[in-house]
Amino acid sequence: MFDPKADLFFEDPRCNRRPPGDYGVLYLLRRDINLCLRYDPADGTRALWPGGMAMLAGIDLVAKFYKGNDTGKVGSRFTDFIRKYFQPLPAGDEETIYQLRNSLLHSFGLYSKKGTRTYHFLLTAAGGMPFIQQPSPGNYQIDLIELHKRFEQALLNYQTDLESQSSLQSNFLGMFTNYGTIHIG
Repeated sequence: MFDPKADLFFEDPRCNRRPPGDYGVLYLLRRDINLCLRYDPADGTRALWPGGMAMLAGIDLVAKFYKGNDTGKVGSRFTDFIRKYFQPLPAGDEETIYQLRNSLLHSFGLYSKKGTRTYHFLLTAAGGMPFIQQPSPGNYQIDLIELHKRFEQALLNYQTDLESQSSLQSNFLGMFTNYGTIHIG
């Protein structure tokens, strides 16, 4: 990595370190996402709801680093990151993902509205299916397993760009002090 701070931030979530120490915020988020998406054979469940919320919060987090700012324009930061790193993605789907973020993180629900446009969401966790489907106007089906795959691939692509682009490095380092690490004692 271009800087040891980035190594800590992008640390593999399968690495199992024990406190005390400094932990990358993205590492902690990804570790918890993996825990939420893990299938529990005892009762056949996963913690999909908080896993989905954590992925969307993770996109928010990394979008701050990508853009190098944390003031205003959350939607454009979020959708710009999606547009750049979640390809292939049909035009307009970045807004659909942003509205899913709004519905889950602000209302803990599956409904969002922007202007006169409404979004009703159905979440699945099948994997191996289309990421976003629109069975009828205003209704969207999003597969959380596919969201997770896209999120992880986006992180790899962003990390690759970060290695070689000085403007992204500057943006990253500018956000790291406030959003990069958490000390766990």
